[in-house]
Amino acid sequence: MIEEHRDVMMENYQEKYKKELYQQEINSNIHTLKGFFWIFVTILLLWLLTLVRIFIVDARIFTMAAGVSAVMGIPVLYIYKKVDLSKHWVKYVFLTLICMISAVIAAFLSFHAVLIYVLPLLLAVQYRERMTLWITYVVNDVTMAVSMVTGFYHGICDLNMLLGSNHSRDWYMEQWMAGTLQFGIEPDPVFVILFYGALPRAVILLIFTIILRYISITSHEDAQRIADLTYRKETDLGTHVYNKNKYEEMINDYYPQVDRLAAIFWDVNNLKCVNDKYGHAAGDVLIQTLSSVLYELSTDRRKVYRIGGDEFVMLIENPVEAEIQSMIESVSAALQEKNSQGEMPVSSAVGWAEGCGVDVRKIINEADAKMYENKTRGKECRK
Repeated sequence: MIEEHRDVMMENYQEKYKKELYQQEINSNIHTLKGFFWIFVTILLLWLLTLVRIFIVDARIFTMAAGVSAVMGIPVLYIYKKVDLSKHWVKYVFLTLICMISAVIAAFLSFHAVLIYVLPLLLAVQYRERMTLWITYVVNDVTMAVSMVTGFYHGICDLNMLLGSNHSRDWYMEQWMAGTLQFGIEPDPVFVILFYGALPRAVILLIFTIILRYISITSHEDAQRIADLTYRKETDLGTHVYNKNKYEEMINDYYPQVDRLAAIFWDVNNLKCVNDKYGHAAGDVLIQTLSSVLYELSTDRRKVYRIGGDEFVMLIENPVEAEIQSMIESVSAALQEKNSQGEMPVSSAVGWAEGCGVDVRKIINEADAKMYENKTRGKECRK
């Protein structure tokens, strides 16, 4: 019986775990969409400032960069409107487009926008899958190399790459003032760009990636520890429903804010008799049988708490019509089904009450009193 109860609990936990992973994927993709939004807002703002000559940048080049970026935003908008954001491939499309937009901006603006290459990594680190960050790093490196070559010919190119030198601005000014400025043009600019430009930036991005991955792992481990501690703090480990600590916290801080609230109490019948006659292990079976039934009926809106040895309460937020009676009948039917399977008979006393959330303690006391009245009327010790 106990093993069966644990199996049911494990199946429920696995289902909740899958649901949580599903929601995390959606949330991460929504965060990436927000990243797209702020990229486009920033590009639009800088483009407008360039058009009014606040920034001394070739307006034609900047317009081209903004236009290409806007075109790349079309598939993002389509996916947001038409596709399930939990799909495994969505994040890779989003992150690839982020890398491409970063490359476009950097290609046309060159050194003005080199830090934008870090942005795809910052968005990729939020995803749980380790490979997501590394795939983004590789895509980022490839698009960066293409961007630098494109920018050399069509963007605001880096002067030293054009001249094949490594001097500072002051040195150029001094040579120009002295009339001795002489230089040769680099015969193989693509090699120089890739080897002396793209490669060092890729190494720097690799360092960023490693640091971000370390931070991500640490954050996930910390979150896991906090979740585990929270679970132990709030959950009755014997039955896996919420414990009295969580119960007190919710009736003090949460339920008074709820519009309507219902409370249903259950108490195992004849537990003392079973403990005395068959031992506490048998009594634990009764408690776990009732708790497993209640747990299966619990939802985010219907929470179950163990507030005593064999006493459980279900608090229902904004109950719908006939929901209270439906819960009572469902528990009774489930217990009868288990009893018919030849297991140790389980029955319970029940009491309920309903009212405004602000009167939560009054509702609980009324339901508790009805449960004890029910228990007193039907109390008997089976032999």
